[in-house]
Amino acid sequence: LTMKNLYINPVNDFYIETFVKHTLGSNSEYGLIWGSNGWKNSYYFDISSSGWFWIYEYKNGIKSVIKEKTTIAQIKGKGQYNKLAIEKKGGKLYFYINDKKVYMTYFRNLLGSYIGYSVGSDISIVSDYILVKAPKAEINLITENISKYNKENTGTNINSKYSEIAPVISPDGKILYFARMKHPQNVHPENADIWYSELDASGKWRRAKRMSAPLNNSADNVVISITPDNNTLMLEGLYNPDGSHKSEQGISVSYRTASGWSVPKEIKINNFYNKNEYESYSPTGDRSTIIMSIERNEGYGKKDLYVSFRKNNGTYTKPKNMGRILNSYQNEGTPYIASDNKTLYFYSYTQPGYGSADIFVSKRLDETWTKWSKPQNLGVKINSKDWDVYYTVAAKGDYAYLVSANNSYGNEDIFKIKLRDEEKPDAVVLLYGKVLDKKTNKPIATNILYIDAKTGKLAGNARSNPTTGEYKIVLPYGKKYKIRTAKKKYFAVEEEFDATGIENYKEVNKDLFMNPLEEGETIILQNVHFFPTTSELMSASFDELDRLAEKMKESQTMIIVLYGHTESTAGYEKKLMALSIERVKTVKKYLVEHGINEKRISGKGFGGKKPIGNNDTKKGRLMNRRVEFKIIKK
Repeated sequence: LTMKNLYINPVNDFYIETFVKHTLGSNSEYGLIWGSNGWKNSYYFDISSSGWFWIYEYKNGIKSVIKEKTTIAQIKGKGQYNKLAIEKKGGKLYFYINDKKVYMTYFRNLLGSYIGYSVGSDISIVSDYILVKAPKAEINLITENISKYNKENTGTNINSKYSEIAPVISPDGKILYFARMKHPQNVHPENADIWYSELDASGKWRRAKRMSAPLNNSADNVVISITPDNNTLMLEGLYNPDGSHKSEQGISVSYRTASGWSVPKEIKINNFYNKNEYESYSPTGDRSTIIMSIERNEGYGKKDLYVSFRKNNGTYTKPKNMGRILNSYQNEGTPYIASDNKTLYFYSYTQPGYGSADIFVSKRLDETWTKWSKPQNLGVKINSKDWDVYYTVAAKGDYAYLVSANNSYGNEDIFKIKLRDEEKPDAVVLLYGKVLDKKTNKPIATNILYIDAKTGKLAGNARSNPTTGEYKIVLPYGKKYKIRTAKKKYFAVEEEFDATGIENYKEVNKDLFMNPLEEGETIILQNVHFFPTTSELMSASFDELDRLAEKMKESQTMIIVLYGHTESTAGYEKKLMALSIERVKTVKKYLVEHGINEKRISGKGFGGKKPIGNNDTKKGRLMNRRVEFKIIKK
């Protein structure tokens, strides 16, 4: 075999022609190879000086015949040139020998981008030329203007003479996880361990540290994502309960605890398998969706990009191929879905590029996760003739981190590059703060849910730090969200956050205070609202009242008193007092209808006598229109 890499887009028509002659040796076969990435995945169009031709393929090393050996008169013998040609028109493939069509079949997807010759083991052939006619493979650049920014090596605090690969930047941009291969400090020096570096106050990366057990063991260990709160890690491979290696294939999850990281547990993916030695993954920040680069029977080439969705029981659906726009007849890998849940970065060997693997970007077009914009090459400042893979961007979108073997200290190194606006993912909001006990101000470790306020669909979840109570959530802009926390012995907090007016990256500090369910505590029902000047509940109030009913069912001895309040308006004191009483009655009625004994609920209206906000402002009046409950007995 002898082959040359000549990219042909299999979507378009093409024509391949060669002029060859058999010069020495027996009448063994010779001919054209096309759509190849090596003998194990190739198409063959062979002839013999004896006068026969045949067409066959190898796919994953298994041979199958497309056209059986057939004798025809127009094949010329030893010492004479034969013209062989292959033409794709629409969905059909035509084969010609000396300008005569000898066979037609339906086009099968290419297996690679190499074109060349097969030559029998005991013969010699001479080729006069090989001609390929096809639309020119134009590089689809993200922007025609070359950036003034260059890739920068992240330095010796991160990189070494060994290979540093698989960088994952935390959404807040302050921790960089990566895999370092064959380092003498690794658990197994021949494999990769997880290392990390933290950003110091001056914006420089500190000297990298190797993570300890249970995250690192004798196998290859790689982080694939860190949640915005920095409290949950997803990792490649599976672990045994003692933290030892179980399998290279699959995904595990580990949580930050007060004593360190928990032993990673398997994330179940229905009907998961990968026929390739390598794999890579990228979950969305809310972990509702996982994109993976794996090789499966239904793929278009070798490794393709697939997607799985989280089900209500915490497992994920069967991997679904993400389609021909992203996938090709060669490898696509190291996917990274940005914080906006729309912008996907990945490498491809097949999309026209600068050589070897290049990094491309595509935008998600709908909710199926199988319709994407045409991938765009990130350009010469990021891609080179060498192996350019992995790409990760912090939520802010200011810098990207990637791996390159070009201008490295040793093998592969981690580089960073400043991004222009047109290269950034869509803007997001980084919401951060602490979850605190409202009475003691002490930190609380709890789950935090964020919900699409319009659809009621869960947008994601986070965990507050078990020691500090700190949390971080990344929210795509353009929506309103409900932020909810829940914990035993506390009344759930639900607050609304409006991200509709935000177009650029923004960081917002918001502490969440949880009310302890203790005797004597008075708790405002923050999301209980009424239609103006009436005692009719708005539907948005039902979730909060349902949570109060649940707490009262959990604690059958709890007795409460409801307090109704309104804003203060001169001359309307009696009407407002009556309205506050009616609203208390409405809330009591709702709780009774949902299973709470009416003897456990009393009520009182105060009208506008106990304001907590300024009645001269719209915001203050809204704060004063409230219903509270006080725990008389727990």
